[in-house]
Amino acid sequence: METGSISKWLLKEGDKFSSGQAICEVETDKASVTYEATDEGYLAKIIAGSGDIKVGSPMMITVEEEEDVKAFADYQVADTPAPAPSSPSPSSPPPPPTPSTPAPVAAPTPSPSPVTAPSGGRVFASPFARKLASEASIPISALFPGSGPNNRIIAADVEAANISMPAHASASTPLPSGTPATAAATPPPSPSPGSLIGGGGAYVDFTVSPMAQIIASQLAVAKQTVPHYYLSVELDLSKVMALRSELNEKLVRAKSSVEISVQDMIVKAAALAVKQVPDVNASWFDEGFIRRYDNVDINMIMSNSNGSSGVMAPVLKNTVSKGFSEIASQMAEFQAELVESESEREKEIGTFSVHNLGIYGVKSFAPIVLTPQACALALGAISDTVVPNVNSKEGEDNWKVAPVMIATLSCDHRVVDGAVGAQYLAAFKSLVENPITMLV
Repeated sequence: METGSISKWLLKEGDKFSSGQAICEVETDKASVTYEATDEGYLAKIIAGSGDIKVGSPMMITVEEEEDVKAFADYQVADTPAPAPSSPSPSSPPPPPTPSTPAPVAAPTPSPSPVTAPSGGRVFASPFARKLASEASIPISALFPGSGPNNRIIAADVEAANISMPAHASASTPLPSGTPATAAATPPPSPSPGSLIGGGGAYVDFTVSPMAQIIASQLAVAKQTVPHYYLSVELDLSKVMALRSELNEKLVRAKSSVEISVQDMIVKAAALAVKQVPDVNASWFDEGFIRRYDNVDINMIMSNSNGSSGVMAPVLKNTVSKGFSEIASQMAEFQAELVESESEREKEIGTFSVHNLGIYGVKSFAPIVLTPQACALALGAISDTVVPNVNSKEGEDNWKVAPVMIATLSCDHRVVDGAVGAQYLAAFKSLVENPITMLV
């Protein structure tokens, strides 16, 4: 999530609040929640007002004592940071903080306490905070202690440092003698997604698209915070492939340009199985509840043709209501868009994800769940496999060779327990191995 929206302030400036009291209502792309205070204090100044606000931007100023409220009556956030009155040398210590002037906060305000950065040890920071600090040329250790749990550095700390350090590039790296100070404040030109941004004879660097960066950030957080488990099942695709051939023959006779693939039919089965086991179509919220969605919107995890712009995730909205040919048409549109550039039309996170590496010969794999989703389904390669011939007649072999695919379901254990995951795969397997039921 990059931005949110403050839909309503529940307190006004000067009001007192206690721990756990709701201060404002915040809306994101997936939820509407209340922002609750973590300690007692007074709301001195509302900075953000109502409307959209970027993650990490200051929302309000809080103070501990009522008499400090009036000091911020005329406070305004400057559009551009004022230049520092003096330029201390890199070796000189920073000036001591002024305890009587609280800084704007974008997250729950921790009680300030002197904390010393670990000597030679690891400084804990979120992946997104490290990314922002790297882009801003701010040493991550310079932000210690952070405002997160156990002094962890979070994105809001980096944003706050950006506001207070207009010339952060020169603060982290001393300029050569005679170099104008404005040179450090001038950012380099931003390359377009997929273009070369640096490198010599030994390596080549490529940027990734904004959508790919969002997905990468979500996957990194999911791998660290989501308790994954994995379930696999073998699918006999004999009937799916036979039905596909029959349907494509009818489309040819109808002079249609659409061609249905096995993937299109399996995606349809995945969506119908979600409807049969709706508990997998849900999200975990740290506020202490699980939200289950009505529509089944499936993200198709894809990569563009040159592979340099990272992973894309176009979404098939309301997949249950789409027929095989409609899914095939939309998938063809996605592929066409990815050949040229990132799709500007589908940049949403759905409720379920499907990954297909079987087209590259991968037999099976376990994907990372794309938060805030609870499940991701992985499709492996189709291979001829000996399976039991359960309907063999007298004189026939009790085995046969059939096209078989291994499907693996990755689950967020906070939302989907093992029994529910198994129920989903059973429903999915039944639909795939009896595809005529998808047409009813």
